[in-house]
Amino acid sequence: MSLASLFRWHRSVQAPKRSKPPRRECRWDWVAALAGVFFWGTVSWGYAQSSKEPATIPAPKDLALETRDGVILRATYYPSLLGKEAVAVLLLHDFEGSRADLSPLALVLQRAGHAVLTLDLRGHGESTSLKGSARTLSTNQLGNEDFQLMVSQDIERAKRFLREENNEGRLNLEKLCVVGVGMGATLAMEWARLDWSWPPLVTYKQGQDVKALVLISPKFTFRGLSAANLFKHPQASRRISALIIFGEAKSEALQDAKRIHGMFERLQPKAEKPEHRTLFFIPQKTNLQATRLIDEKNLRAFKIDQLVLNFIYARLVNQDYPWTERRAPSP
Repeated sequence: MSLASLFRWHRSVQAPKRSKPPRRECRWDWVAALAGVFFWGTVSWGYAQSSKEPATIPAPKDLALETRDGVILRATYYPSLLGKEAVAVLLLHDFEGSRADLSPLALVLQRAGHAVLTLDLRGHGESTSLKGSARTLSTNQLGNEDFQLMVSQDIERAKRFLREENNEGRLNLEKLCVVGVGMGATLAMEWARLDWSWPPLVTYKQGQDVKALVLISPKFTFRGLSAANLFKHPQASRRISALIIFGEAKSEALQDAKRIHGMFERLQPKAEKPEHRTLFFIPQKTNLQATRLIDEKNLRAFKIDQLVLNFIYARLVNQDYPWTERRAPSP
């Protein structure tokens, strides 16, 4: 089967035929360009997984994850059948959103063979309680320090869960992608810097796990958080691949996306070949942003599901990041 015919086969199994949406709702030219960078055939592994019968895919599992400062985070885990070959994907919602907003994308990623974790960040969704306290958390009571704690406590707790799954051989933490939406994109960049800031140990790898970021309508700054902090860590900003998607009809979103893209572009090495490209900037002709871009309807209308799957395949599945056990040595 030729590479072109393989891509046509993928399109036939990935989505049913439908009437062509209006131009403003579809950027197929960008999808084709991204797929072309990956030589069309890179879709074979991940998308072949999506052709499996639904009954073979494990059911999502709801979790309660306690942070070190006592917040009970509600999360949903979408397991993979691929064991140590599974890419780990962490999804982070927008401000005043919840993990339910991420369910359509999480299911697409799981069907492609990836191990996916979504969570309600503190004060959002069902993550409103503290261990041993009658106090409840809500978005209208969150201060700037709470958003910092989302990075140092909430996302770190999510990674701890993924590390446990890694050590059980259920995913490969070395292939970690963080997908952030709106505020979640800013959090993803802040936490990627933190992940790459852990000092290496001779016997135990602590960080440097985030290898890819998907930033959907990223905000350059948000409630004391700043995308600029990622670029203060030169190694992280050079080594992490990034896919930036946003609605270009909104000037503020366009400015933030361009600013983040420009910082990545200045620091990342120039790709000598198309298949080595690590940075993708994909505007959509719409005012829609963040969660609206990835709801059940628009995820397919804008082909964002295919963009994200192609990106993860090229930058993680198709890269050599061998699985390693991540247990701390016994004292």
